[in-house]
This record gives sequence, C-alpha cells and structure tokens, in this order.
Amino acid sequence: MNNSLKKLQEEREAMLPPELEDRISQHVGTLSLFSNVIEVFVPNALQVVVQLVGGDELPCLKKASRRQARANMDWRTPPSPSLPNPA
Repeated sequence: MNNSLKKLQEEREAMLPPELEDRISQHVGTLSLFSNVIEVFVPNALQVVVQLVGGDELPCLKKASRRQARANMDWRTPPSPSLPNPA
C-alpha cells in the first residue's frame, strides 16, 4: 500500500521529460571540466596580474621556495631563538 506522498512523487516523476537526466549529466560534466581548467589556470593568471602591476611573486604560489624551505630544515639542529635574550 503506497501512501499519498509516494503517489505524488511518482506522478511528478512521470511528468518530467526523459532526457532531463542526460542534460543534468552533461551539465555536471561541463562543470567538472571547467573546475579543472580553473584549478590549472587561475593561479598562473593571478601571478601574471601581480607581476604586471609591479608586485613581487605571490608567496602562496611559490612552490619551489616552499620545497626549498622544507629541504633546509634539519631535525638534528635546534631552532635559533627568534627573540634576543633580555639578560
């Protein structure tokens, strides 16, 4: 025995065009591709704009310096004190 909400849902689903699922699937694929393009090109575009304006490179986009900073860290040497001793 179906309740009234199930019947209403089945009636509404029967009114939808059958190609709706294909259209939604195509839109999702397009948005997925667009997000991949944005992920690749937007950081480089921001870097170009900053350099055109005359600024320095964005520190968040400097992958080489982040790798180099990690490579220079050595767990065997204690960190240097950042503040001078008040003595």
